[in-house]
Amino acid sequence: MRKIIGYIRVSTELQERKGYGLKVQEDRIKSFAKANGFELLKIFRDEGVSGALKDRPALISLLDFAEEHKNEDLSLVILRLDRLARDLLLQENLISDFKKKGLKVVSIEEPDLCDNNPTRKLFRQMKGMLAEYEKSMITLRMSAGRLKKVELGKGYAGGNVAYGFRVENGKYTKVPSEIEVVRQIFKHRRKPKYGKPLSYQKIADQLNNEGVDPPNGKRWYAMTVRLIYKNRFYRGWQGYSSIKYYNSVLRII
Repeated sequence: MRKIIGYIRVSTELQERKGYGLKVQEDRIKSFAKANGFELLKIFRDEGVSGALKDRPALISLLDFAEEHKNEDLSLVILRLDRLARDLLLQENLISDFKKKGLKVVSIEEPDLCDNNPTRKLFRQMKGMLAEYEKSMITLRMSAGRLKKVELGKGYAGGNVAYGFRVENGKYTKVPSEIEVVRQIFKHRRKPKYGKPLSYQKIADQLNNEGVDPPNGKRWYAMTVRLIYKNRFYRGWQGYSSIKYYNSVLRII
């Protein structure tokens, strides 16, 4: 009996609604195996992850599994090629890696798409290019929407959230206790009436001695204090990519 393994992936809820959710993919692979008399050894699942390899532990496990069974007549079954990758270069590299491990790739919705026939290979690459284009357009639209949000001063547009703030329902909200810490940092850095401003390290030491919870980790460091003091967000400047927008509501200094 011919042995197969399956791979399924979903990155967004939208794909669930489009009919390519994990359950759909799994059921289709099981039905395919039963209809063709194949022994399904295992299904590898990547749920809610992007197409990047570093974010796909199940795909890495699949590659290891294929290496361990490279001398066996084993095939990989997927519902569609874009479940492997939407990026054309990554798609082709994965197929090449699978072939080196003796693993034939079978796409249920694209029969014979992964063989060496020149026409099939061209068609596969064209489909990969279209998937890559679609992904690029989605990213472009998302970026444009975020930039517009910053331009209109309508709240959080993505990226790291400054210490002293939280994001709730797409809007920035202030955390009073942390805002007070930020104001103290600015106060210590500005030249007082008598004496010199405190160094970043001395401010960090003072915050540690007072038991103030740091933004990340267990301690305050000079670099942490410096990043807060240099962050123009506290002066009301919100930004995303190359767009900067002054929002007086966010200003606390």
